[in-house]
Amino acid sequence: MLKPLIIGIDPDLEKSGVAVLGQSFELKNLTFAETVDLFRSQQDNIKKVVIEAGWLNKKSNLHSRYGQSKRAGERIAKNVGENHATGKLLVEMAESLGLAVVLVKPTKSKKNSEEFNRITGWQGRTNQEQRDAGMLIWGMV
Repeated sequence: MLKPLIIGIDPDLEKSGVAVLGQSFELKNLTFAETVDLFRSQQDNIKKVVIEAGWLNKKSNLHSRYGQSKRAGERIAKNVGENHATGKLLVEMAESLGLAVVLVKPTKSKKNSEEFNRITGWQGRTNQEQRDAGMLIWGMV
């Protein structure tokens, strides 16, 4: 019998970090459409979908950090908003398929690749989105 899947997602407009925990532990970068296809193709096997929900944080004031220009701050704010919208749409898609969804506020502590590999036993390259997605679900059964 297949082990139920737990999916972790760090939403991004272009390619979200996606971690899948089941028989094995997999890390991917998937487009919105590819993520929805994963939901549909594995619908009967998915126990829950855990999504990093930055929109649950109180106001973040990024545009004045590190002496960056107003223009740079506006670009960052636009990207953050797009990623939040992607996350909200993924929640809507998962719930429309009857999947259990858990929203998690992002933490300020990011794992670098060495820390991530030590904690999870992962061998190979990862990017920050994959590590964030993986840490959302690592250790869940």
